[in-house]
Amino acid sequence: MKLKGLLAAALAIGLAPMAQGQEAVKVGVVGPFSGPSARIGQDIQNGTQMAIDDAIAAGELPVMLDGTLRGIDLVWIDDESSPEKAVKSYRDAVAREGVELLLNGWHGSVGLALIDLTAGDGIISFGNLAAPEDISNKINENNYTHWFKGWPAPKSMSGLYVDAVEDFIAAGEWKPAQKQAAVVVEDSDWGRTWGEALVARLKETGWTVVAEDVVKIDETEFNALMTKYKAAGVEFTAVTLNSPASAAAFVKQFNGAGVSGVLAADGLGWASNWHEMTGDAANFALSMDSPRTLTPEEKEWSARFEKLYGAAPSPAAAGHAYDYTRMLIKGMAAAQTMDETKLSAALRDTEYKGIWQYYAFAKTAGDKAISPYEVKVGPFMTGFSFPMVQYMGDKTTIVWPRDYAEGAFVAPPN
Repeated sequence: MKLKGLLAAALAIGLAPMAQGQEAVKVGVVGPFSGPSARIGQDIQNGTQMAIDDAIAAGELPVMLDGTLRGIDLVWIDDESSPEKAVKSYRDAVAREGVELLLNGWHGSVGLALIDLTAGDGIISFGNLAAPEDISNKINENNYTHWFKGWPAPKSMSGLYVDAVEDFIAAGEWKPAQKQAAVVVEDSDWGRTWGEALVARLKETGWTVVAEDVVKIDETEFNALMTKYKAAGVEFTAVTLNSPASAAAFVKQFNGAGVSGVLAADGLGWASNWHEMTGDAANFALSMDSPRTLTPEEKEWSARFEKLYGAAPSPAAAGHAYDYTRMLIKGMAAAQTMDETKLSAALRDTEYKGIWQYYAFAKTAGDKAISPYEVKVGPFMTGFSFPMVQYMGDKTTIVWPRDYAEGAFVAPPN
């Protein structure tokens, strides 16, 4: 199959040590390798590639499957941030390239477009970062055992923004006058479910939500919203946008319009070059959207990534792609087979301490997850979670939870 640019062909990885006749497993890597989120796609590609290289160096590849040592061929499935294009690319990858497994993925709408198709094809999708609760519901309703949901449903995560802000208020670090909020989401399954959970939590804690706005996934013009929020006296603005250009535009226009109060910019941290795009307009903004470099292992990995690829990684995209790729290889080794039922059971039972998270998949709904086969939430390195950071200059400082804080939250001056 042909994809754009350098992604035109599958990359054959780790085949040199293998004897003749040992066919590699074709693994389709899903991501936005072109289109509005291409920078995120590049990080997914690089993180996956780095994991394959490290697995070969560690002697984890090739892996014994059904009595044969097999390497991995990566086939890049470019979704272009479009469910329709994702379906076409997926069908091409299966029909023309013989893809046997799917790995990684980013957009919720793409995940929803693929989950039923892959079920019908008997193809396991592992570590897909598509988060919407609708995917969890499909797993529950259809008893799916093939879709390993690598990001918890938004309602498990987005309400934590409100919990953090309430903690700052209780500590006297910020004093909003009227507790008026605005919530802005992209027009996607991720955006809608993220916003619904956040709005519910705001109302539970005594906030008045004066505006709930939905914008195009690639929108970059927000000045009309800023005028509305400023006139309404909004003191807390929360936004989630997947496109790095959209997130940066929102932050810059929020700052330029002089909207008062705290900005929670979910998604800003998904692009490693956020400061190049926003400059100091991001000062005082908050986000809780990504792993952050805390441990010596994370620092070493990030430095190695930057040396290899010439840019700092986005841990949310590159880091998770790396960890899920290494975890998949571990699960394949435990299964020792490509039989779908046996491989699914082995992957479900595999737990993995990665560079960025501790990963385990729920066996039942309610087991720290909304559905089985969804990654479990939990405190740092016991489950899937993110700290909150505050942006200042070209740096981010962890400010919450307080147990991991590198510094105190600083209220914006207006």
